[in-house]
Amino acid sequence: MNKDKSLGVLVRAITLAGFICLSTLSAAQTFVVESIEVQGLQRVSLGNVLRSLSIKEGDQVDDERASDWIHDIYSSGYFYSVDVLREGNQLTFVLVERPAIENIEFEGNSAFPDDALERVFNDVGLTSGEIFSKSLLDNIQSEMEKQYGSMGRYNVQIESEITPLTRNRVDIKLDITEGPVAKVKNLELVGNEVFSDVELYDVVSIKETDMIAWWALFNSKDQFSNAALIGDAQRLEDFYFDRGYLDFSVDSQQVSISENKADISVALNLSEGEPYQVSAVEIAGDLKHLAEQIEALNQIEIGEVYSQSKVQRLVSAINQLAGENGYAFARVNDFRQPNSDDHTVKVVIQVQLGLPVYVNRILIEGNSGTNDEVIRREFRQLERALLINSKLELTRRRLQRLGYFNFVDIKTQRIEGRDDIVDIVVRVEEAKNSQLSLSGGYSESTGGSLAFSLTQSNYMGAGLDVSAGISADSDSQEYTLSVNNPYFTLDGVSLGFDVYYEDASYDDDDDTTYAINELGARVTVGYPLSENQRMTYSLGASQQDLWLDDDYASQEMVDFAEQFGYDYSVFTAATGWSYNTLNGTIKASDGSQLTANLELALPIGDLEYYKATVSAQRYFPIVENYSFRLHSELGYGNGYGDNSSLPFFENYYSGGSGSVRGFEYGSLGPLGTSIDDDIDASAIGGNIQIEYGAELLIPTPFATNQDSFRSSLFLDAGNVFTDNCSEGSDTCVEGVDLSEIRYSVGAGLTWVSPFAPLSFSYGIPLNAQDDDDIEAFSFSIGVSF
Repeated sequence: MNKDKSLGVLVRAITLAGFICLSTLSAAQTFVVESIEVQGLQRVSLGNVLRSLSIKEGDQVDDERASDWIHDIYSSGYFYSVDVLREGNQLTFVLVERPAIENIEFEGNSAFPDDALERVFNDVGLTSGEIFSKSLLDNIQSEMEKQYGSMGRYNVQIESEITPLTRNRVDIKLDITEGPVAKVKNLELVGNEVFSDVELYDVVSIKETDMIAWWALFNSKDQFSNAALIGDAQRLEDFYFDRGYLDFSVDSQQVSISENKADISVALNLSEGEPYQVSAVEIAGDLKHLAEQIEALNQIEIGEVYSQSKVQRLVSAINQLAGENGYAFARVNDFRQPNSDDHTVKVVIQVQLGLPVYVNRILIEGNSGTNDEVIRREFRQLERALLINSKLELTRRRLQRLGYFNFVDIKTQRIEGRDDIVDIVVRVEEAKNSQLSLSGGYSESTGGSLAFSLTQSNYMGAGLDVSAGISADSDSQEYTLSVNNPYFTLDGVSLGFDVYYEDASYDDDDDTTYAINELGARVTVGYPLSENQRMTYSLGASQQDLWLDDDYASQEMVDFAEQFGYDYSVFTAATGWSYNTLNGTIKASDGSQLTANLELALPIGDLEYYKATVSAQRYFPIVENYSFRLHSELGYGNGYGDNSSLPFFENYYSGGSGSVRGFEYGSLGPLGTSIDDDIDASAIGGNIQIEYGAELLIPTPFATNQDSFRSSLFLDAGNVFTDNCSEGSDTCVEGVDLSEIRYSVGAGLTWVSPFAPLSFSYGIPLNAQDDDDIEAFSFSIGVSF
């Protein structure tokens, strides 16, 4: 017999059992309880039982109240059965405890993660240490099956396994077979005459399996769920309302399931109605001093077809205007007053600006390793000032651009009893302050290369950026050290310095054409022009030693060495301008960035030249986790004074990671003039650079946490050119020839894991020539600590 089948049945059965136990007593009589004894307790304390009873020792009771005593104890929920016996004036309660839950385990679930299921079980009292109830477990299983069904998983099977343990405990294991999501085999729209099925199919998110292109490998739009069906009904309504059909409705939704529960047929019955025209627009309410500005925002014309999206844009514009004037909690609502006789509609915008809102305090949370000052100096919204929404958004973007945080959230927190004052709560999730990275690449011609770097951003939580790096291949090593203080002064003037040394140990057995041994240093000062613009100025000095391979060096390299020698002291001055509205660094998805830089090698050194570079990128957000990026980089350099051209080792190079992926680093562009007819000419770079490309940033397939991933499909294009070919060269062509632009397509993946950032890219050249060097695959592996 199942004792836990129903509480009502069990209480009646136990009450009857209690009466049977008392049947040997004489007819109901009054007596004084001299003692109460409780038997069968294991985990429940005697005090809990006695407190639940409505009697105590010394009370005068009669036998007819036995059912009440049984109910008192049973209602505590701790016991399967309760019996009561009387011997003289002593009452004895014989109890059987329910088992306690030791552990709950889930297996086979993926649609609902363990932590979500654990929260549900905890909320209803089925968790470790609580009393086990089989009926409650059955109810939860039934509800889980309904939830899986709402997701289109009609073949779900949930089996529970209860394992008894010692000391009246049990383990619970739920074995879940979720099964596949039912696919939409047929989607039918009934009643639409104004708009065709094809037009409306583009509106709804649910698709028939046959509608999805073969290349949409990870598309799940043919998988049925109740939520998607409800959403599509709203999408259709928005579509029609945006075209003036205010009488539109989805009259019914019919869903039929195949016998095997794998196929779904959906029919939506529609009523379209007639389009409505705008008869009047009224903006009413408490407009205060913004009345004229609010009226100027209205672009809705009398007589035009009603458009819901146009009304919503007006509402949004009024909200934004209110927020920019300190009315952070303004209420703006739109209403329609349709006239079905002539199919016109009056649009009413109700505005309640409320009180201007001021900031009380700025509270910062989550910055265990970052000083408050590092965060507060990025704030453009001040305490005791009017709350301006755009300043909060600007502050959020500035914090994201620091690169110190994985996550930045800024919210307002109302103060009880006040409508004009709020606190601002800033929640950050700190990124790893130090990163030890290892990166490399492989090409068919040169084999592998390796680079090591240690970067300490936000050093000691003070907002300083410190980095040191070593890169090496089989013949050269480069060492760098840089420090930058972005707030050297309180008004945002930055100060940084770099020290670098490169040592090349090539010999004539190598295929390398030249190498530069260089020791140098540079000091940079930055000055803010506005919130998004900045100027930088730098001075540098370096000592350079040139090495040329006797066989592989080009004639241009040899001519340069004969004219200027092999040792150079170079002094440079540079200036740069930048404009940045990006909403992040690695994970940026919106905004623009433009930079322009000019570097000049000063006449006090041995070499005289200049280089000008302009770069730009723009992100266009599409929908959540989708964004489109355009980028370009242009460069030009040349010599002046005693230098008739740009030194060849200052040339621009194209190809490789960060350039045109799919081609080997620096392999594109003009070829030098070989000094040995038996040796093929190699790329020498050029003084003109043209590179551009596009990327579609997409969700990473199978990744549940998209914040840790960035996947992209890319198109890269570019090359370098020269307008200074050496005399007698039979391989160099002067000027820009756009037909020589190289193109490649490919895919990239970056995973910012808790233990290591991993990046991979694979590029496929589209128009490689026979003498181009290909490098299809590149990777980067880092360890954070």
